Order: sequence, then C-alpha cells, then structure tokens
Amino acid sequence: MRRCHLVVIGSLLACGEDPPSSQGSSSSGSDGGSTTSGSVESSSTGAPQSSSSGGADSSGSSSGGTTGELPDYTDSPCWGMPATTLVYDGQTHQTVEVPATCRAEGDRAFVIVADTLWENGIDQAAVNGFMHRYELFTPEGAFDPSQGVIRNDEAVFGSLDAAQLPGGKVSIFVVDTNGGGDGYLCGWCDYPQLHLDGTVLTPLDGDDALSIAAHESYHIIHYGYDADEEPWVDESLAQAAMTANGFFTDDEWLDDFRLDPDQDWGPGGVDFGSFNYGAGLIWGSYLYERGGAALMTAITAETANDWAGLDAALASVGEPDAWSVFLDMGVAMIADRPELGYGIEAFDVGEVGREGDLAAGDGASGGVFAGGFDVYRLVGPGPLDVTVGGTGVAARAFRIADDIVVIDPVGGATLELDAQDDAFVFVTAQQNASYTIDVQ
Repeated sequence: MRRCHLVVIGSLLACGEDPPSSQGSSSSGSDGGSTTSGSVESSSTGAPQSSSSGGADSSGSSSGGTTGELPDYTDSPCWGMPATTLVYDGQTHQTVEVPATCRAEGDRAFVIVADTLWENGIDQAAVNGFMHRYELFTPEGAFDPSQGVIRNDEAVFGSLDAAQLPGGKVSIFVVDTNGGGDGYLCGWCDYPQLHLDGTVLTPLDGDDALSIAAHESYHIIHYGYDADEEPWVDESLAQAAMTANGFFTDDEWLDDFRLDPDQDWGPGGVDFGSFNYGAGLIWGSYLYERGGAALMTAITAETANDWAGLDAALASVGEPDAWSVFLDMGVAMIADRPELGYGIEAFDVGEVGREGDLAAGDGASGGVFAGGFDVYRLVGPGPLDVTVGGTGVAARAFRIADDIVVIDPVGGATLELDAQDDAFVFVTAQQNASYTIDVQ
C-alpha cells in the first residue's frame, strides 16, 4: 500500500507516496511560496538564470548542437551553472540543502541535477531524452503528440504563471529524496519547482518520469490560478494530465481502487497522504475525455473549491452538475464500454470489485464512504424492480446489451433485461452513508 511521509515546514506539508505495491507514481506538496528572480550564477533554492532559451522550438530545431534533429543540451546557456535546492528527506523528515548543476535549458524548462547523481545514474543522454519528451513530443494518444509534456499541460489546463518562475521556465531538480517521494512540487522552496527522484525514476527519459513530470507540472499551473483547491480535485486533475500526455503508468493504483472501490479516497476530505491515485485517475480522466480542454481549463481557473467549484466549471461549458457527472463516471467505470458511450478511451479499467449478486427477491444493506462505490451484479431475466434507500445516498442501475440503459433506483425504478444481459447496481454518497437495496 501507499505510504505517506508528512513534515510540517511553516504551514506547508510535504507528502511523498508510493504505489499500493512496487511501482512508483506521483506525489505532491503544497503550493509554492514567494517568487525569486535568482542571480546570473545561481540562486538560493533556485535555478540558474540566462538571457536566452538555448532550447529547441516546436519543430525540433536548436540554437546549438543537435543529436540527429533533436537538441543536444550541452550547449545550453545555463549548462554547468551551480544551483541549490531544499530537498525533503524521507528518512529524517527534514529538508536539506542540495548542491546541483544545470544540465539543460530549453524554451520552457531547466533540468538541474544534484551533483551526487551526475554520472552516477544520471548522464547527459538521459537529460537530453527527458527534455525532448518534456518540451518537444509526447506519445500517440496525447492531446497533441507533436508537443511536449509542458506544452500539452498548458494547452489543456491553462498557462503557467511565468512571473513566478525564474526566466519564465519550470525548474526541474533531479535529486535523491531518500524515500521521500518519486516526485513532488516543492512548496517550501523560494518559488515553485519540481523535484524528481533520480534514484527511483530510472531511466529519467522513461514513461514513469515523464508521467510524473506531467502530473507535477499541472500543480504549478493550478496553483497559479487557485492555490487552495481541495486536494482530491487538485490531484484528480493532475492525474488527468498524465492521460492528456498519453501516459498510463498508474496501473497498480488503478487496480487498488477498482478491486476495492468503496474507499475514502478523496471527496470525504483527505490530505495528500491518504488520496487514492487510482480513483483520481479514473475521475480526472473521465472529466478530461468528457469535456476536453475547455472543461479542464474551466476547472483549473475556477476559484471556488470542492463540489461547488466543479459545479461552476461544468456549468460554464454546458454540462450538468458535478454529482450527476460523477454518477455517470460510476457507470463508465463499471461498464468499461467506451464504444457504447460509457467508459474511458485512454485505458481499460478492468472488472470492478463487487459486493455480490442480486436477483428477484434478494436484498442487501451496507454503508459507503464518501465517493466510494458498493457494486452488485443484477441477475435476470427481468424486469427487475430495484429500490435503493438511505439518507444522502445516490445510485444507478444499468444493463449492458447492444446499448446501455441506465435508471435511477433511489426510491424505486424498473430495469428491463434479458437473462444473458450484464446488469449492475451501485450505491455511492457525497458523505459517509448507509443504504438498503431491494430487488423484486
């Protein structure tokens, strides 16, 4: 299971996290502090400064040397300049100043590597490969495969607040967190900067590292618009940034939630340490695929928080209220049939864990966490009269055949189905709640 390390630094929290089993995912700290411009040579917890970008444009051309048609960042204006940053140590739960050196500068980012890692797991080829994918191109399935991660993040979610960033660019420090997290947005540094653990995210130019970079870069964008959003909304959209960039690396987190979907994963009020990234991946990706960049930009820019902020953003693009959309997501998660209008195109969810089967004459009762799901298979043939009761609960029942028919069984409704049809009912709630189900 995921482990989370918390350390209080002033009023900020840093959170590192691991997947439910062996593979890494992303993590987040709080939003950045005050901005600093740095100096030409280096800055305290800052990036080297330069007067020119030295990076490639979107066509892959470079102001200096290239490897084939792709830039070789050894000619970057910042290359070799020293810098330092404050790294959260997962063992001591303190921050430590780490010396580092700039190894790449592009149009949108610096990559600065801890001196202890240089040529000790991280080399120029890895840095070059990371920058190519962060700035120049992404996999098929990305919002725009001809653009890198940071440009896709801005196109889908909104522009970076360049005034907060030295040189108007994202500073990415490759460090050793000593178990403090695969990646996070440093909220205790002088300005927003990303920390990626180069001892875990190997190779640096692989999908895991770029997926986490996409996730954490979203946090920089979001905090420029809405620095106090509820963690479950912020993290769900950061998970959507992975999907928007064509990455699917949180399969273990996805399995953790789909096999046990009644979890207190976020909407009930969790912190960065108890958020379930599998649930967030499903919810964020569903919102992204449903509303596209227009909805993602609206949610990111909306200053109202939690369900109210989601309601306002959805209304601005002509969608129904957030709770109705969440219930649609529940159908999509369980049905997993995007070709029939209910599913997620970017990845297969897989079979969702169930509480049991219900046929005519059966009943069930139980409780659900806020935003959790208790799922039952309905056994035909029908028609089946399905009645869900309970204070504050919501539910959907549906059958899958050549199409998907959905009913609202709260208070009672009839579902038509044949014996061979797959059919399900689920119960959820915005706050922890108890429920009953009756099938006739």
